[in-house]
Amino acid sequence: MAALWTGVSTALVAYVLGSLPTAYLVGRLARGIDVRQAGEGNVGARNAFHEVGHGWGLAVFAVDIAKGAAVALLYARSPLWQLALAAGFLVLGHAYPVWLRFVGGKGLACAGGFTIALFPLAALIGGAASGIVWLITRRFLPTLVTVIVLTFVAAPFLGGELLVLGVALGGFLLVALKRVIDEPRMRRVEARTGWDRVHGGSSA
Repeated sequence: MAALWTGVSTALVAYVLGSLPTAYLVGRLARGIDVRQAGEGNVGARNAFHEVGHGWGLAVFAVDIAKGAAVALLYARSPLWQLALAAGFLVLGHAYPVWLRFVGGKGLACAGGFTIALFPLAALIGGAASGIVWLITRRFLPTLVTVIVLTFVAAPFLGGELLVLGVALGGFLLVALKRVIDEPRMRRVEARTGWDRVHGGSSA
């Protein structure tokens, strides 16, 4: 019974933290727009960056990173199953927030914050390299791929436990799955708004 309560409470805490709709709140309060229906239609930092404002997008990114890091730090010393449960419900909360009728973002920044908190040195290496990639390319995708790949490659060499690394990787796999699920809806929003996927948006 104690294990059941531990699991339920862990799932609830992680879900609630993950479900805080940062991008939606920023869009509504700063510009009066619904990011679910603007730009690429995603409730995340990238869409806020282009549709609400660069500074606001960075703020959303920082808060969502903090959400993921908070969940990781809460359960970093817990049994592996509990940490994995927290990671899963963190991303699920962001992806399907009850406050927005279960239409949320992909959870990328949350999964990133979760990983950063567990493997800070590896994330620092990945972040530094991705910063260089961003300065060269000014493109989101290669920057994202660089930070994720280098963080996961560096972590084992810096003392990261492989099972814990697997938990963090599982969070990113859920993000990828949510992207696939969201693709038809996002395509419809993009067609309506004129979002330019290649160049990262049609408006700033």
